[in-house]
Amino acid sequence: MGFMNGLSSVVGSVTNFKPMQKLGNKFIKNPEGALAAATVTSIVIKDGIGCAMYVTQSLNNKKIPDEKRKFVAALDLTNGVLMIAAQIAMFLAMRKYSGKIFDKIFKKSFNPDNKSNAITRFRMKASQIGETIYKKMKIGKDYESFKKSATDVFKFCLDIGAATIVGKRVIVPLIATPMAGKVEKWMNKDEAEQETKPADKKDANPSMKGAEKPVTEQQETHKFDTGSTNLLDKYKNK
Repeated sequence: MGFMNGLSSVVGSVTNFKPMQKLGNKFIKNPEGALAAATVTSIVIKDGIGCAMYVTQSLNNKKIPDEKRKFVAALDLTNGVLMIAAQIAMFLAMRKYSGKIFDKIFKKSFNPDNKSNAITRFRMKASQIGETIYKKMKIGKDYESFKKSATDVFKFCLDIGAATIVGKRVIVPLIATPMAGKVEKWMNKDEAEQETKPADKKDANPSMKGAEKPVTEQQETHKFDTGSTNLLDKYKNK
C-alpha cells in the first residue's frame, strides 16, 4: 500500500503541471485527434531511439569489417530518418483527406436522406414509446454524434495505418534501398580516390644520396680498358 500511495501521489503531482492539463484538455475536446497525435508521436520517438541505438551498434560492432562499418551505420541512419519523416508526412497528409474518404465510402449510410428517414421512423414510433420520451430524445444530434464517432474511428485507423504501414513499410524501403546503393558508390569512390592519391613529394622524389649515378660513355669504355692494345680484350668481360 505504501508503494501505491507513493505512486499515486507522483502521478497526481504530474497532472497538476500546466502542460499535462493542456494535453488533458485536448483529449477532452478532441479525443480522436489527440489520441492519433499521441500514438504517432510515441512511434516516432521509439523509432528515433532505435535509430540511434542501431547506428551506435553498427559503428562499434567488431564483427563488421572496418571498411564496411561506416556504410552500415550510414544505412541505419538513413533508414531511421526516412522512417520518421515518412510517418509524419503520411499522418499529416491523411489527416486532411481521411474525413473525405469516409464520406465517399459511406455516403450511402450517412447522408441527409438517411438522417431524415431515421427521424421519420422515430416519429412513427413515438406513439408506442410515449410522447414525453420522444420529446426528450434528440434524434438529429444523436445521429450526428454517431456519425462523428464512426468517422473518428475510421480516421484513426486510416491515419495510423497510412503512417506505420504505407509510410514505414512501403515507401521507406523503396527509397532507402536506392539511396543505400548511392551511398555505397560514394563511399567506394571516396576510398578509391584516397588509394590513388599521389604520394608525397619526399616519397615520389627520394634523395639521391646513396643512389647510383648514371654511367657515361667514357666510364663505360674505361671499365673495359685493361691497358692492352688488343681491341678484343675490351669485350672479353662481356
